[in-house]
Amino acid sequence: MHVHVSRVQRKGKTYEYTQLVESYRRPSDGMPTQRVVAKLGQLDPVAIENLRAALRASRRGERVVLDRRKLPEQVRFTRPTQNLRYLDVAVLLELWRDWGFDELLAKVLPAGEAEVAPADIVAALAIQRCVDPGSKLYAERWFPRTALPELIGIEPKKFHNTRLHRVLDQLDKNTPQLMRELPKLYRSQQGQFVSLFLDVTDTWFVGHGPELAERAKTKEGLFARKVGIVLLCNERGLPLRWQVIGGKDP
Repeated sequence: MHVHVSRVQRKGKTYEYTQLVESYRRPSDGMPTQRVVAKLGQLDPVAIENLRAALRASRRGERVVLDRRKLPEQVRFTRPTQNLRYLDVAVLLELWRDWGFDELLAKVLPAGEAEVAPADIVAALAIQRCVDPGSKLYAERWFPRTALPELIGIEPKKFHNTRLHRVLDQLDKNTPQLMRELPKLYRSQQGQFVSLFLDVTDTWFVGHGPELAERAKTKEGLFARKVGIVLLCNERGLPLRWQVIGGKDP
């Protein structure tokens, strides 16, 4: 892997374009050739030299140390104005993948011709629910302020409210398949179940709520429009089956 700078002349002006190039052998005849891995556009000389230094250090397994004394005097570093939320979302994403939820959701929610994989949208929403729960509109604003666009590979502008609801509708439609696949995943990770537990609760709404919402007494002793939630889980609290029922159902 190396940095290649190509020069193009147009109307008497010279333009330089930086590319990241990889050498390989063609499978057809074994002849050495090159392919462009990434087109980096027009970069200033300092950025190009930084890339080359990083590649050299990577080949030797070394760290890169920036020596400000060797930089041109005109180079000035801009102070950061905002940090991306990284550590907690990165840990949760690694756990998500370590458990195999990424592969499971890719099976349950195949990408097909979708521009963004539905499984990646679900992963981001699940992580948001863990660290900073809020509405779908809030999730749209929260996502670009984290490192998830780079970690998952979704452009922030493609993580919008319409796509979120479309993916959630797809997830709801494929919930029976998801519930069939989850026990297989748990068994592969932790072995057979020892016991099962049933958890029944309810939640209520300000306003009308969904179609299943009915006016009844909640667990807090209030009379409000509510729904019931029934959850079947194993002895470790991992969900196996779940269903939302009417507010007046037993």
